[in-house]
Amino acid sequence: MQKNRLKKEQKHPKVEEGTEAKKPIDTLGGANQLKKEGRADDGKVTEKKPMVEKRKAFKKWKNKCFRKPVRKPLQKMLGVYIAILSHPTPFLLPLFVLPSKMEQPTPLLSQTVESAVDFKGQPALRFCSGGWRSASFMIGVEVAERFAYYGIGSNLITYLTGPLGQSVATAAETVNIWSGISMLLTLLGAFLADSFFGRYRTILFSSAIYVLGLSLLSFSAMLPTTSSQNSQFQLIFFFVSLYLIGIGQGGHKPCVQAFGADQFDALHPQEAKSKSSFFNWWFFGVCAGTFVAILLVTYTEENLSWSLGFGIPCIMMVIASFLFLFGTNTYRYSIKMYAKTPFLRIGRVFVSAIRNCRASSTVTFDEEGDGPDLSEQNTGQFSFLNKACIVPKDSNKHGVMCSASEDSTFFTKQGATIDRSILSGFIIPAAALDSFVPLSIVIFITIYDLLFVPIARAFTGIQSGITTLQRIGTGLVVSAISMLVATMVERKRLRIADEHGLVDRPDITIPMSFWWLVPQYTLFGLAEVFTLVGLQEFFYDQVPTDLKSMGLAFYTSVLGMGSILSSLLVSIIDEVTGGSEQNSWFSNNLNKAHLDYFYLLLSALSVVAFVAFLFVSKSHVHSSVRVVAALPTMDLIDSMDHATPLLTDMVDGAVDYKGQPLLRSSSATWRSASFIIGMEVAERFAFYGIGANLITYLTGPLRISVVAAAEIVNVWAGTSMLLTLFGAFLADSFFGRYRTIVFASISYILGLGLLVLSTLLPTASSSICAIPNKFAPCSSPKLHLILFFLSLCLIGIAQGGHRPCVQAFGADQFDPQNPQEAKFKSSFFNWWYFGACFGIVAAIPTISYAQENLSWAVGFGIPCVSMVTGFILFLLGTKTYRFNTLKQSDKSPFFRIVRVFVASIRNLRAPASTITFQDEQTAKDLSTSQQFKFLNKACIIVPIDSNQTAMTCSISELEEAKAILRILIIWVTVVVFTIAFSQDATFFTKQAATLDRSIMSGFIIPAASLEALVSFTIVIFIVVYDLLFVPIAKKVTGNPSGITTLQRIGTGMVISTISMAVASLVEKKRLQTALEHGLIDIPEMTIPMRFWWLVPQYVLNGLADVFTVVGLQELCYNQVPKDLKSVGPAIFISILGMGNILSSLLISVIDTATKANGHRSWFSNNLNNAHLDYFYLLLAALSVLGFVAFLFVAKSHVYNI
Repeated sequence: MQKNRLKKEQKHPKVEEGTEAKKPIDTLGGANQLKKEGRADDGKVTEKKPMVEKRKAFKKWKNKCFRKPVRKPLQKMLGVYIAILSHPTPFLLPLFVLPSKMEQPTPLLSQTVESAVDFKGQPALRFCSGGWRSASFMIGVEVAERFAYYGIGSNLITYLTGPLGQSVATAAETVNIWSGISMLLTLLGAFLADSFFGRYRTILFSSAIYVLGLSLLSFSAMLPTTSSQNSQFQLIFFFVSLYLIGIGQGGHKPCVQAFGADQFDALHPQEAKSKSSFFNWWFFGVCAGTFVAILLVTYTEENLSWSLGFGIPCIMMVIASFLFLFGTNTYRYSIKMYAKTPFLRIGRVFVSAIRNCRASSTVTFDEEGDGPDLSEQNTGQFSFLNKACIVPKDSNKHGVMCSASEDSTFFTKQGATIDRSILSGFIIPAAALDSFVPLSIVIFITIYDLLFVPIARAFTGIQSGITTLQRIGTGLVVSAISMLVATMVERKRLRIADEHGLVDRPDITIPMSFWWLVPQYTLFGLAEVFTLVGLQEFFYDQVPTDLKSMGLAFYTSVLGMGSILSSLLVSIIDEVTGGSEQNSWFSNNLNKAHLDYFYLLLSALSVVAFVAFLFVSKSHVHSSVRVVAALPTMDLIDSMDHATPLLTDMVDGAVDYKGQPLLRSSSATWRSASFIIGMEVAERFAFYGIGANLITYLTGPLRISVVAAAEIVNVWAGTSMLLTLFGAFLADSFFGRYRTIVFASISYILGLGLLVLSTLLPTASSSICAIPNKFAPCSSPKLHLILFFLSLCLIGIAQGGHRPCVQAFGADQFDPQNPQEAKFKSSFFNWWYFGACFGIVAAIPTISYAQENLSWAVGFGIPCVSMVTGFILFLLGTKTYRFNTLKQSDKSPFFRIVRVFVASIRNLRAPASTITFQDEQTAKDLSTSQQFKFLNKACIIVPIDSNQTAMTCSISELEEAKAILRILIIWVTVVVFTIAFSQDATFFTKQAATLDRSIMSGFIIPAASLEALVSFTIVIFIVVYDLLFVPIAKKVTGNPSGITTLQRIGTGMVISTISMAVASLVEKKRLQTALEHGLIDIPEMTIPMRFWWLVPQYVLNGLADVFTVVGLQELCYNQVPKDLKSVGPAIFISILGMGNILSSLLISVIDTATKANGHRSWFSNNLNNAHLDYFYLLLAALSVLGFVAFLFVAKSHVYNI
């Protein structure tokens, strides 16, 4: 109370009797405002301007800032555009002194908009920012964007069934899936906008992507289709551009509308009323753009050219981008109400509700005001969530959205079959009939806002006439009626076709006027006036302030889900009705189809959706502005005591991207690690996308023998992994991990791009190879080979710098000195490997299928796109990362370690009587360091009279060298495990290629896809290990990680041995089956043995990786010196690389030895004559020897604490 009284006195100071109160001087105006008011800098009043001049100045300012208000929003919008053209920068004019009651030199608090700033970051003034002026820019942008979107989308089915030659059902599915995914991507765009970039920046980024996609689409239509190869390339180019447009729309659509609604203050009565009207006129503008686009662009596409038809929308989108930028200075920009991301806050509500669900009835609150506020709401809905914001419900609207997606697909195909002539010789394009929908919307929006709302308001007392839920429900009813009308019209069309004998002649126009289709189009438009506009307003109003973009993303996701469900429904019905030689409901010949049945089904689904909607809306509680506005105050009060960070909250030895000290609570940990794990997912997707099936490419298009191909794969993979040592050296000694990742990523993308280019060059696939050379492809063009191996080398070099640094940089985001973060870091390695394997699981089946069924260019191009995505994701997290600054010495860590070994060798023969140390503490420390005692002599001081040059090392340098030596010994003993580890991508794949891999009628799994079982196993068991095994083991052992890293590694080595033994048994079974069926000398025939026999060895390999590979990662990172954290992961990766190289060497030696004297090689090109069972058995025996050696070394291992 005392504080509040003091604040009031500060705002309204008491005036002593007989004195004049001084007017408060607002600091926003600064010295210029003082001069304008007539005060000097010292606060003394000088001569003031006459009141008449003040009034003239205010009037002039008012006329330039905004026009005189008019009643109709449409006229208001036009007036604003005229004002902008005549006065392009009125908002930059200086503020004049306000007359009469507004004589204050600076604006009153009532003139500013709460929680909003202008483009300079200053408090936004109500009279010269936002409102209809700014919203008009947004509406103009949306008009142009909808023109672009519907310019390509409305007639897309015609392009697919025409130049691209798709069937009607396939084309309809393609359009619906693209439309659905584009709209569902708005959820991602809204998430990025509300959590990271803000709506303004998201609109800019997505506009650039949008323009790029439209440009590529126009270019794709120019490509020639003279050959099947060119046609396939055009198809790929077309779909890439199409989904770029979808991505662009995903960020553009939710943010533009939300940003437009942000220009109205919901707490101001007049602006709140304008905001409700804004959604109507927004949809008016949308449909105006759609109407013009459908008429103009569809005519251009069908009568001039498709490239021009796709080019016009691109120009419109460029205009939209410039129009948006022109309004930058007029916009209001919302201030975030919370420091935390809104998604985190909402998630906390549900987590807290679950955790406190069993709390007793005697609940207390943090503040006195909380309890009454909750009781005043008196809402029984979601009472267990207390103050949780309303969660929008969109699941009950999918039925109508399924029907809403039909106007651009089957309605268009219907229109193509009937008479569309309106003048002599002029025929309307079928897609142009879709313009009746936006035309009816334009008409009914005007009627709704200017006629229906005022009349309904007089009866209901609601500002918007009826509630948003009533509006949505009305639209659902109209939509159901529309589908009924469409059913009757389609039956009329089929009957006329039958009467005129045109059922089997789909190319002949049915003598039925297109006007019969107008009612269903018009009813669709009327339904959208109610439902779609209502959904937009509902989702915008009913979400928290910081989630306005997400609210509108919910709206577009309803449309997206409707399109996807429509596609699924079409696919199912087509499959069911098209069987047994019957005519499908969606036959290419629409005169034999049954769209009437389909429309009737949609009408029934709409009725069901309406009933579900009534049930849900009956219990819906509208969120109030008061509750949402009250929550930020509570958070601000809670955070006032922590305004100044304590020194204990600083992260020692780390800075942010600006080089400033870091706060522990607002940097790194899982937030930063998530970006890096995401990049690793994309990188593993790219690497395994090319590596998993590389042996098939080598033995296929390049015609290399099986042995040579296996050697090439192993050598390339091994060299790539050994190069990580060099990459780690550069990172730790010169560039740092962040820069090395950036350089390596660019090299990676370049290598992948060249790899794609190499596949487009002619290969040896068309030549006949009688006797293929072992090490070289037969008659393959040299340029192709050079480019192919150059790209592989670039990828290998890039991976050498990428892999060790990314993982080390991810682990750097956790402070080992903090107990909680140290625990997180141990878990990080588990989830790191989980993410990596998740990327592999996604890559192997997807890309191997694309490589073997589409083209190798597509199969290698997808990893390139993935790598670009990962790189962008990494850069997006830059501001959140922790960058290490602590170095133990100015010297290179590698120089320090080498120096220890050199010094110990030089001092090896030093007499004991002459040995002295730097101090007594050094001698004491060395006496307790029993392991690798021969290195201790690196710390002795050689006598001055000795012939040797003095080279004394510190105790810390000695311990660094010992730590590296300990890991290298483990490295040697685990190499045998990695030899077995490298078989997944070589002989396992070739084995699978000989077996029956069919799982469905006509669908055969690519052989390389089976490798995904390893990653799939890892994904499952990583979760089991981290969430189940570790807590149980922790209780038994008391170790925070459950078991030690060496115990974990040893367990994996045992499992790997079992895996090789199982692989040997399965291979014997395969050979026996081939022999029984007489297929020994027929390698191209599939052996009647299911691929499921290979699953156990893949699963055991995955389980072994969970233990050994993750354990090695953690061991190598934790046991190296701080300055060598990149070297730790590099040592781990080099183990895998050495395993690949040794595997290649072992294969070469065995191949040479076993085929001597005319015998068959264990690795014969004909695997039915080979003996992979012997090879696997040999690997099992070597694994046992490796495990014994590991046990011996691990027993004497000393952990570096």
